[in-house]
Amino acid sequence: MEEKVKWYNNRTKVIFSLQAFPPLGIYALLRSTAFTAGQKCWVAVGVSALIGLIMWSGIMKPVNKWVFDIFA
Repeated sequence: MEEKVKWYNNRTKVIFSLQAFPPLGIYALLRSTAFTAGQKCWVAVGVSALIGLIMWSGIMKPVNKWVFDIFA
């Protein structure tokens, strides 16, 4: 009987989930056996740096204003 591979052990699905749904992608990355410990570390640092860059640059300022206006 063939054993099914978990979705988080598929590199393509993990990378896609990191881009589309970051919290789910981080969970998948941590659970995955498809990446070595070193690769997991570099991917986590890269995602964190990208999120930090987006926050620092102010790119999301118009979106934040729009969201705050909706809920204000």
